[in-house]
Amino acid sequence: MRRLLLGLASIAILLAAAAVAGVAAAGAATDLCVAANGGVRVQKGDASCQASGTGSVAIAKGAIARATATGGDHNKARAFGDGSTARADGGDNNTATASGTNSLAAARIGDNNTATASGFQSTAFAGLGDNNTAIATSDHCDATATGGNASDSCY
Repeated sequence: MRRLLLGLASIAILLAAAAVAGVAAAGAATDLCVAANGGVRVQKGDASCQASGTGSVAIAKGAIARATATGGDHNKARAFGDGSTARADGGDNNTATASGTNSLAAARIGDNNTATASGFQSTAFAGLGDNNTAIATSDHCDATATGGNASDSCY
């Protein structure tokens, strides 16, 4: 009888722990914003986003994350990380991805520009012309590609 009671108590503890873990996992993604083609589709917490233009998408995930895909068609902005900012605007087919804490990626003022910042407090800017690529993958790194058909990176 004692073994049965111990077994039931163990099961109860495991079920309680699983329930608590499920609540923690469900509450983990509270800062999220998704916008597409001129409308915000999802808004949770303090992440913010904006998208306008045909095929434009902005996704922000993280505390105070910001994503903007405006001023043209088929722009993509993705900000993943607390305090991260991604801007793809002022042209068509621009892509900005910021995936580090406090990182900034901007693909602006031109067409077909790509900016990727994935390090802690890294910055990538591609623009002021067409077909520029800037990649910043290490912490506190700055990459800038401007003018047209330019590229810059730091690792």
